[in-house]
Amino acid sequence: MKNFYLMTDLKKIEYKVLDVKIHALQTNLAIDIIQHWLKNERHFHYISSTNINNVAEAQDSAEYYEVMQHADLSVPDGIPLLWYGRYLGYDLPKRCGIEEIMVAAFELSNRGHNYSHYFYGNSPEVLKNLRKNLLKKYPNLKIAGMYSPPFRKLTPEEEDQHIDMINSTRPDFLWVSLGCPKQEQWLYRNRHKLNAVVGGGAGAVFNFLSGDTIKAPALIQYMGLEWLMRLSLNPKRLYRRYLIKYPKLLYKWIGNKTAPHAKPVPAEQPVYAQSEY
Repeated sequence: MKNFYLMTDLKKIEYKVLDVKIHALQTNLAIDIIQHWLKNERHFHYISSTNINNVAEAQDSAEYYEVMQHADLSVPDGIPLLWYGRYLGYDLPKRCGIEEIMVAAFELSNRGHNYSHYFYGNSPEVLKNLRKNLLKKYPNLKIAGMYSPPFRKLTPEEEDQHIDMINSTRPDFLWVSLGCPKQEQWLYRNRHKLNAVVGGGAGAVFNFLSGDTIKAPALIQYMGLEWLMRLSLNPKRLYRRYLIKYPKLLYKWIGNKTAPHAKPVPAEQPVYAQSEY
C-alpha cells in the first residue's frame, strides 16, 4: 500500500458544495499529509479551512472561487459541511478545521519536531497574548516570528517587505489572521514568493488561542449552533452574514440540481504512514 497521498488520491476524497471543493479529511490524516510535505515537498502549500462563509464568498467572487479551487488542502471546518460529507458517505466524525490542524502541529513541535511557526496578522495585543498562551502550553514550541500589519490596504512594496521579513526566518508553518476573504487571497497571491512549507488562513483562531475571544462550548459546536453564540456576542457586525447571506446561500444550495455527488470513501483507500498525532 502506498504510504502517502498523491494529488490524484485526494481527488478520491473530494466532494463539492456549490462547486467549491472540500477534502473529506480528519485531523490525523491531514497532519500525515502535512508531514509528508515537510519531509519530501519543501515548497509552499496552501490550506483552506473551508466553512459556509468561504463557500458564500466564492459564490460572490470569481477571483475568490479561483483561490479556493487552488488550495492544496481544503479541509471541512464548518459543521454543515461535515453533515453534508457524512450524507455523501464519508467518515467525518469530527471537525477538521485550521484550529485543529494548528493544535496538532503545535503538539508535534512541542514533542521533539523542530517545526517553526510564524504568525502574521491580527492585532499586537492578540499576538502578545497568543505568544504567552502558546509558550505556556507548548514550552518547546519554536515561534519564528509574529507581526501585526497595519489595518489598511498595503502598498505592493510594503507587502513585499513583509514577505521578505517572514522569509528571513524560514518558517515551516505560516499562520495568517487577516479575516476572510483577505487572508486566503493574501496566501494565494503570494504563494510563489513565500518560502514556508505550509500556509493557512487562521482568522479568529488567533483570538481563541490567545484568550481574547470566548469560544463556544463543545456541545454548542457539535450541534452546529456556534454561529448563534457569535451572533449574540457581535450582532451589529454579523447579523447580515448569519440572517441574510447564509439563508440565501442555503436556499441556493438546496435548490442546486446540478450539485455533484461523491462516492463513499473506499475501505482500502491509500493512507499515510501513521502520524504521531
